[in-house]
Amino acid sequence: MYRLNLLRRAIALCFFYHAFQARGVRFFPTIEEENNSLSKDFVHGSAKQILKSLKSNSTEALTSGQGSSSWDDPYFVAHLTHSGGPNDNYYGLHAIMDVYGHELKHGQWSSTTFWINHAGHGNKSSYNAIQVGWHINPDRYGDSHPHFYTRWTRDNYDATGCYNMDCPGYIRVDGAVIAPGDAIHPVSNVPNGPRQSITLRVLKDKKSGDWWVYYGFNKIPTGVGYFPRSLFSYLAEKADGMQFGAFVKSKKALPTPPMGSGALPNGGKGRAASFTDIRFIDQDGNSRPIKEDLPMFVTDKKCHSITRIDHAVCFYGGPGGCMR
Repeated sequence: MYRLNLLRRAIALCFFYHAFQARGVRFFPTIEEENNSLSKDFVHGSAKQILKSLKSNSTEALTSGQGSSSWDDPYFVAHLTHSGGPNDNYYGLHAIMDVYGHELKHGQWSSTTFWINHAGHGNKSSYNAIQVGWHINPDRYGDSHPHFYTRWTRDNYDATGCYNMDCPGYIRVDGAVIAPGDAIHPVSNVPNGPRQSITLRVLKDKKSGDWWVYYGFNKIPTGVGYFPRSLFSYLAEKADGMQFGAFVKSKKALPTPPMGSGALPNGGKGRAASFTDIRFIDQDGNSRPIKEDLPMFVTDKKCHSITRIDHAVCFYGGPGGCMR
């Protein structure tokens, strides 16, 4: 049973990486779990073998220009939920995240994100996902400001899904304080200035089945929009995986941009970016702090990293400047 649970986790993780695969990049992470060679074998064996068989056919990636082979592999850090255990049904995620500004060039991209997904029946075309967070993406917005963003799919970005409101999907509610694509300001100024943060909450409404997005800038979040239940197949019922973290990527001729605040997390609260008040939300809308640690993935610790969870808090980030 233990091996079966690990295999299920590996399969779920491989679909999590489809968000990157759909953009035309290869992605081979390293797992950081102490004394667990069996987990490593499953991730680097089963998941890597599945990833090898995947090909990018994402209409969205092609039309956005972000699936081009001129983009290098992303650098990625995240905490990911377990699969195959008693808590593998998920209905919501909540966290407070700092927001930072960096001067990025066209061809550079930095993002801090929630991923909420369901691996479906094992075929990549059944992968359902929601992304919500903030990112700096000059190619999309024509500026170097952080922007609130959303993204969704029900078929691994093959024929459905998009960013923000580029296609029918995400519905903004009347009076929402922000819309997907809006710039976020002011931004944090560390180590000497104040931290600016957004509180994000994504949860499945028990009555309607819709996935609601709540947003607050330095305050309690309010509902700003939702993904209708009808958009999805498997996410219409629940999620079987939730992740939070960050990634950066760049075109092959450019170094990677900063992640988070631009500081590695060994600097702690004084300098590094953070997730705080991290919570799971249950089917009834009740939340509980994530005090236990979760599997942690880092592509290259020398460039970007993330700390273990301690009392619903973790730190992440890196200075960038890396090239493959």
